[in-house]
Amino acid sequence: MGLSNLNVYSGGLLGLITSAGPVAKVVVLILFVFSLVSWAIIFYKWRQFSKVERDGERFLRIIKDSDSFKRLTNTYRENPDSPFYRLLITTYKETALRQKDSLDVRPETVPAVENVLKIAMTEEMEKLESRLSFLATTANTAPFIGLFGTVWGIMDSFREIGVRGSTSLAIVAPGISEALIATALGLATAIPAVLGYNYLVGRLRRLSSKLDSASGHIVNLVTR
Repeated sequence: MGLSNLNVYSGGLLGLITSAGPVAKVVVLILFVFSLVSWAIIFYKWRQFSKVERDGERFLRIIKDSDSFKRLTNTYRENPDSPFYRLLITTYKETALRQKDSLDVRPETVPAVENVLKIAMTEEMEKLESRLSFLATTANTAPFIGLFGTVWGIMDSFREIGVRGSTSLAIVAPGISEALIATALGLATAIPAVLGYNYLVGRLRRLSSKLDSASGHIVNLVTR
């Protein structure tokens, strides 16, 4: 019985969308695209952040067991996709450049290492933050796009009343139903975007903390 009701509801919803006017269809299409892209970003960033977090935990374990920067570079295997590896290789290049390919660092080299690490961290955070702005945009604009579709649908309903000269439920109900669908779809698009954005921003803060901790450990090893 429940499945039958669901099929009837889905068919009725699809019928309302297909019978809607061109403006309502455009609104539905825009919301569908926003929703599809938002879900793709949420899943992509979730996988990306999970991978970076696992690598960060491994990197911090290795660096805590290392007694020198040279040992760290020999122990931590190459991983070009890892922000932590890029911090390490940035430090290695800076020390090699200033110490003529030696990792025995003079005190005056430390400020330069700290500066390049700050720059590298900023670049890595920008990479991790990419695409999150789309989720924020979707969360802010989708309800208003849906509201626009609702207002337009209600205007059509009133125009239909004026043309037919009747306010019967049979005339008003279809237009109102079409109008309210736009608001519902707007909310259905915005709510996952809000939840996904907040969740990913929380994980991004933890990744930022791990990168900052890794930078501090790298500087400590370089100065030994």
